[in-house]
Amino acid sequence: MLRRLTYFLALLAFAACTGTVDPEAQEPDAPAGNPMEEVPEGVLRIFADKTEIAADGNEEVTFTVMFGSEDVSNAKTLQLVREYNGEEKYMAYGANKFSTVTSGKYTFKAKYYYGGNHFSDNYVVVEAEQFFVGEEKNYQRRYLGTLFTSTGCNSCPRAARGLKDLQAENPGIISIAAFHADMTIPDPMTIAETYEFQSALGGFTGLPAFFWNMREDSYTGGSVFTESFVAEQNAYETYCGVAVSTAFDPSASKLDIDLGITSNRPVLFRYLIILVEDDIPATGDYEQNGQNSDYIHYNVVRDVLTGANGDKINDNLPLTVGVEAKASKSVTIPDGWNAENMRVIVAAMTSEDGGYNWTANNVCDCEVGESVSYVYSE
Repeated sequence: MLRRLTYFLALLAFAACTGTVDPEAQEPDAPAGNPMEEVPEGVLRIFADKTEIAADGNEEVTFTVMFGSEDVSNAKTLQLVREYNGEEKYMAYGANKFSTVTSGKYTFKAKYYYGGNHFSDNYVVVEAEQFFVGEEKNYQRRYLGTLFTSTGCNSCPRAARGLKDLQAENPGIISIAAFHADMTIPDPMTIAETYEFQSALGGFTGLPAFFWNMREDSYTGGSVFTESFVAEQNAYETYCGVAVSTAFDPSASKLDIDLGITSNRPVLFRYLIILVEDDIPATGDYEQNGQNSDYIHYNVVRDVLTGANGDKINDNLPLTVGVEAKASKSVTIPDGWNAENMRVIVAAMTSEDGGYNWTANNVCDCEVGESVSYVYSE
């Protein structure tokens, strides 16, 4: 609730303080993005190196933001605000690049904190033009849900049940990763990556907390997720497919994972691998506050085999359209984990802001020892 209130107040402040100036009114002889004109002291102004890009997820706009004579384009207290189809979204602090696969007109303004909030007295409109590469694969869209929970949280089980209901209503397309955190009492399922993912998603406080596809602006703090799921379906376009093959050697407790990503766009990807376990009884150290001993923990994140923003693939180069990029990982399953109840979640991660934020464009999962190939929509 506090997070939403803060965001709402920020939008009100922006609406009250921001002026708009015709972007065509910039110095006609100065290249867009090269602030040749003098910006008055105390004034924040935004420029772009181009105002037209291909909606291919690869071509980028680079913004320059001047606060008087000072270039604050990468300042840690700078945020660009992107408006598309009447909806405003705050970009990551310090991010000054933008790419997209969704065609249309995007309006950008700037917000900068320096002894108080300053808002740009102008805006920049960028038009993304439709990108065609020939016949495209129609990959089935799957969604990654990231839940933050704790055995010490009385209200968290309601969120877990709400997600199970949503999965039942939308079979086969939602993968849930439940990160446990210490809260009032130590949680034996807490792992170090819990706090890495918390930081990657904005350093929120309070549980339960839920996010779609590693997008900070998809935060949900309650136990009803239908509305946020509908919004997520309209938030982005899926243009890649993910496949995964796993092999488990019980004698060595070794799990080998091979994955592939294929894309309709020449986009830079990363991959995220999360290992989860189901059917953990809430007994002994695993007891859940406010629940009986018959409560069961699902989707518990046991390990993350990559960074929170994913690992590089394809030599850190944009994928060639229609050509599969591959990666492999191995992990040893410790004693106390039940491999028969474990699943591997793999997400293909992309960025629209020059690599500050990485979000899941598509996802797949399979049981340990099993495989899943590319899935196409009818």
